[in-house]
Amino acid sequence: LDEKIAKLLPILLLKYQKKEPITRAEILDIVDGDYHVYFPLIVSLVCECMCLGFGIDVREVDPPGHTYVLIPLLGLTYNGMLGNDQIIPKINLLIVVLTIIFMKDNCASEEDIRKVLRMREKLPQSKHIVIREPWKFITEDLVREQYLEYRQVHNSDPTRYEFLWGPRAHAETSKMKVLEHLAKVNRRDPRSYPRLYEKALREDLQEAMLEPLQDMDVPQFLRNVLLNDKLRKLVSFLLRKYQKKEQVTLEEMLHVVHDDYREHFPLIFREVCESICLGFGIELREVDPPGHTYVLVPVLGLTYNGILDNDDQIIPKFDLLIYTLTAVFMRGNQVSEKVLKKQVIKWGMLALKEHIVIRELWKFITEDLVQEQYLVYRQVPDSDPANYEFLWGPRAHAETTQMKVLEHVAKLNRADPRSYPQLYDQALREE
Repeated sequence: LDEKIAKLLPILLLKYQKKEPITRAEILDIVDGDYHVYFPLIVSLVCECMCLGFGIDVREVDPPGHTYVLIPLLGLTYNGMLGNDQIIPKINLLIVVLTIIFMKDNCASEEDIRKVLRMREKLPQSKHIVIREPWKFITEDLVREQYLEYRQVHNSDPTRYEFLWGPRAHAETSKMKVLEHLAKVNRRDPRSYPRLYEKALREDLQEAMLEPLQDMDVPQFLRNVLLNDKLRKLVSFLLRKYQKKEQVTLEEMLHVVHDDYREHFPLIFREVCESICLGFGIELREVDPPGHTYVLVPVLGLTYNGILDNDDQIIPKFDLLIYTLTAVFMRGNQVSEKVLKKQVIKWGMLALKEHIVIRELWKFITEDLVQEQYLVYRQVPDSDPANYEFLWGPRAHAETTQMKVLEHVAKLNRADPRSYPQLYDQALREE
């Protein structure tokens, strides 16, 4: 049976990646139809392997048709790692390394990881779990896939290196999910690891405080704009008109999207109005109906001057500015570098899926937005070792208000600003 299950696992992992179900007939075809009498036992063992080994739940959704779906418990997609003869030990090693980093206070030394590799080589089942060139897999493949960050320890002499979770690990899973997986493997309760449980819970609570931001993570209407050439061109054109405080006519807009689209223009125009309003806090208002002339009215108040200038990344940059100012506001007017970085990583991973990546994303926040005085980036007083935090800059305070930002978030989430009582009171106090 072990041989049959070993044959079945890579197929299930591929099904998981493709988000495809699998049937009893397919499973029997893989393991050999002669084993149909052992089917309940095979399914039971496979379910345990998939759950404990890879954080994937095999669940029956159609009992009459014997159809199963593969549900992520740990959250990791493993994209970019499949279709390999060593897929099973590689995925297992990824989970082990992420767990070690979490257990070592989110940062593991090279020696910590090497120790794990040496221990794995000594295990009785080592021939099944040890991969070729494990160090290269960790320091190159997992870094390239953004599951890990591999960096020099600051001011280390002689030079030492350390591992952290990469952007993709942060985007796909959480410390609590990793802890729950660890507890399940050891048949324990997550609370039996009190220090780790408290740390994971604290991170979950920080995430919850930023919950209204979740629907701002590259929202659907903005994706539609970025993936539609006509919409993207028109929105970029209107944002430049807004910066120059110029009016715009129907003829100009038709020229941008091409006259051939005249009959579709009402639909395009409706989507553009929604995108400009919800995406950037700008209202497109008709001021001369006979002449079909429009003005761009600031609702959120931000001018965006200094961010435009012949930049093909204008749309995601505007969105990220609003996203960042909102994150600062929602954390009581100051947000730690660590918390903001995690939120921005999530934004960036979602943006990556939509092909709207901002080049040097963190530099844009820590340098460009600071230089434009939208943000203040400073060391936390008396912190040792040094910690950093973000606040609204003088320009953000001059151009907008906390109430306007809250109203913008509420509009995005189709809610009333008062449905966020703590934030509403905070914004009201500022007013």
